[in-house]
Amino acid sequence: MATSLALILQSALLFSPVNQTNQQQVIKQLDTGMLHPRTREWAYPVNRVEVPNDSPYLLWPGIKGKTVKYKVLLATDSLFKKDVIAGAEQRWAVYPLHRSLKPGRWYWKYAAVEQAGGKWNWSPVYDFVVKKKAKNLAVSPAVSTVLEKSKAAHPRLWGMNKDADAFYTNNQQNPEAKLFIAASTKLLGQPLPEEKPTRPRDTTGMTALQRKQMVEFMYHGFGEKVATPIRNLCIAYQLSKDERFIKEAIKRAVHVAKMNPESLATRDDFNNGNILEGLAWLYDAGYKLLTAEEKAVLKKTIGIRGQRIYEGLPNRFELQMCDNHVWQHILRNFSIAAVAVAGDLPEANEWLTYVYEVWTARFPVLGTNDGGWHEGNGYFRVHYETLIYLPELFGNISGVDYFKQPWMQNLPYYLLYSYPPNSTSTAVGDMHENLKGMVKMQAIFADALSMKMNNPYLNWYVSEIKKSKPEYFKGNDDFQLFRLLNFNPKVLRKTALPSALPKGREFRDIGLAAMHSDLTHADNELASYLMANPFGAAGHGHAAQNAFTINYKGKKVFGGTGFYSNFSDAHNLLDYRSSRGYNTILADSLGQRIGEDGYGWMPRFMTGEHIQYALGDASNAYGEVNTDFWLGRFKEIGIKADQSSGYGNSGVKLYRRHMLQLDSNYVVLYDELEADKPVKWTTQLHSPFVMNGKSTANALQQQFDVKIGFGSVSAAIYGHTPLQMVIHDKYNYPAKNWKGKTDDEGNIIEFKNQWHAGISTVNPVQANRFLTIIQLKNKTVEVIKVVNEVNGLYNLKVGGWDIMAELNAANSASLVVKSAAENAAFSYGVMPVKINGKVYEHSLKGSSMLIEFKNNTLNRQEVVDSWPDVVNFDAGFKRK
Repeated sequence: MATSLALILQSALLFSPVNQTNQQQVIKQLDTGMLHPRTREWAYPVNRVEVPNDSPYLLWPGIKGKTVKYKVLLATDSLFKKDVIAGAEQRWAVYPLHRSLKPGRWYWKYAAVEQAGGKWNWSPVYDFVVKKKAKNLAVSPAVSTVLEKSKAAHPRLWGMNKDADAFYTNNQQNPEAKLFIAASTKLLGQPLPEEKPTRPRDTTGMTALQRKQMVEFMYHGFGEKVATPIRNLCIAYQLSKDERFIKEAIKRAVHVAKMNPESLATRDDFNNGNILEGLAWLYDAGYKLLTAEEKAVLKKTIGIRGQRIYEGLPNRFELQMCDNHVWQHILRNFSIAAVAVAGDLPEANEWLTYVYEVWTARFPVLGTNDGGWHEGNGYFRVHYETLIYLPELFGNISGVDYFKQPWMQNLPYYLLYSYPPNSTSTAVGDMHENLKGMVKMQAIFADALSMKMNNPYLNWYVSEIKKSKPEYFKGNDDFQLFRLLNFNPKVLRKTALPSALPKGREFRDIGLAAMHSDLTHADNELASYLMANPFGAAGHGHAAQNAFTINYKGKKVFGGTGFYSNFSDAHNLLDYRSSRGYNTILADSLGQRIGEDGYGWMPRFMTGEHIQYALGDASNAYGEVNTDFWLGRFKEIGIKADQSSGYGNSGVKLYRRHMLQLDSNYVVLYDELEADKPVKWTTQLHSPFVMNGKSTANALQQQFDVKIGFGSVSAAIYGHTPLQMVIHDKYNYPAKNWKGKTDDEGNIIEFKNQWHAGISTVNPVQANRFLTIIQLKNKTVEVIKVVNEVNGLYNLKVGGWDIMAELNAANSASLVVKSAAENAAFSYGVMPVKINGKVYEHSLKGSSMLIEFKNNTLNRQEVVDSWPDVVNFDAGFKRK
């Protein structure tokens, strides 16, 4: 097993004296390489972990090889003699139980054999505890049941073998169905598609690598272009029973089926997957009208293209944290094809078995229970079709309502808090810069989701977008079929204002804290976000641990910088994806590592009426870039992941960032930093708006303003050691739109310079603290008054808020924020607070405490560090 199995969770306090019990409860630290490895490194569930429900799944590390097979054994005793469950041989390393286990302790192990006739090697014996029954989610049926259901008469996709008449009848009075049929009529008699680029581009002057990437980019979308008409014609036939549509679909499908799978146009994984799905649609929907010859052509091509996908999946795909292309689109394409031809193509039974087992065990792949998505909302959108259609597809064949999963039930709140209507989103992850306001894909996904959830807050979310962006809900889009399948005008969609919800919400499993002053009017509020991601800087995620985004009046004021020019070109690796492009900390100008081992986590969160608070921990985010995947990407473009590129071992061993939002005008940051050697610490702030530095008489303070044009913004940074500030509008490597990338509306994106401020300690210090106060006002910002400063202990006043912060790293960390006028106070560390005539002490030293009064009613919250689910459940980590 990998060293990650030896994970030790250490608890420590950054001050003394305190007893050992309190140490374990208050401040916790992780000492492990990663929490979500790129490829599975340990078994689950282990170490007597209590599984979330009574129908768990088993996961284990794979063994390389194309002929490897596995089997599992479970029992209620360690000798495997009682209540024995024995799994059959299989090619993949996941095993959903598909049954309710009785409460108690269960033991399990797995075996692997590298080739037929070889020796089976058994793993150690693991154990887990069953206590809970699954809430609101039926136990998934066995694969044999699903296969039997899937072999129903054609058409079988989307339950049409039994619901075709209902689908036709329900949509007779549906205006959208009528428009869909009318649009599909325009496809009749049109020329058949040619194999040519969908995005012609000039490759003159490009390097060989750029030219290769550009060719792929030029043909991107070809499969969708030729397959979507086939699918739409099939749907139009089912809506109208007009055979003209299915005959046109047959003509097109047979033409596309004869395209060479190795051609530039169709060999790409996305293109191949889309064509596979289109052909499967026609095979299923048009089955009764196909000739024997046409069926043979389609089955042969579906078999070739489907097997090509399948052979790259078992003993690889299920082991990876996330193979993005497969989870984004290809899994959906492949699963639809598997259901369409199950029983008709012998190999399709194994295809369907595999995808159903992996879906059951691994969904949601980039989240756990909190409804969030690890890579940020820019690339979350790429998964939306799969997140809508696969739960529907697998629900059809299994009888399980996957929309009742905990992650799905929390998804509406993630949409609302991380991407409010009439506002922008969190500026983190690939393509975050495209979310300057509400975009169509977000709107229509939320609308489709609301048809299954009927959550009043989600319904309000959709209704608000429909008011401001009615054009998004007209014409053709990717969720039309879903709306047609679920059309029911009799369902009453009640709405509820988000003012009834807490102002902030944490999504701890993906490491996001969202704080709002007024969710109901997001276009005129202050929203701040802190990110500390347990998944690390993996996939389309970035090295942005403890980075923040601040949106004001619906626009980004501070957030990630740069542009998604390509997945890993020089601008991407040296700016956009790196810590240098985010509002986080550098040490000796070095940022966080890229990879799953560059992770953070969110230990604490509280929300009140006037004060909201989050604590992120990025202590494990720094160090050398170690992962082969990313080292290979650097090598591919001739750049080294070393200090000249902003990477390397800076020795950071502690980085805890406290973030508070005070009412609707202030954000306060308090950073605790330590390295294993003296370093120059830099706190960064990035903005699309012009920054202007302001002179200060005190070397321990730096300040700048931001010209936003719709208010006033200033930031002041304080330290215990002299500080210096640099402001500029250049990238480390220029941003060039060499691919001619477009926004959601098809417009070529202009890659503009943005503004960057770096505030650094003049001299290297081993331990350091920063205090940052950001003001965002309608009119003029206020002067921050330094009441006093004694050896690093600051007492400041801004507006109606008093702020006391200990910036001397030799003393115990402490931050107190108080507003007498609002009867609100916050304290981190050991300092008591007096509010409304009463003194409130910490019940545990080192905790974070929030005190507020509303209508003479006390709201007292106190939190200490708590783990994300991955630590509590996924790997059964050992704790001291």
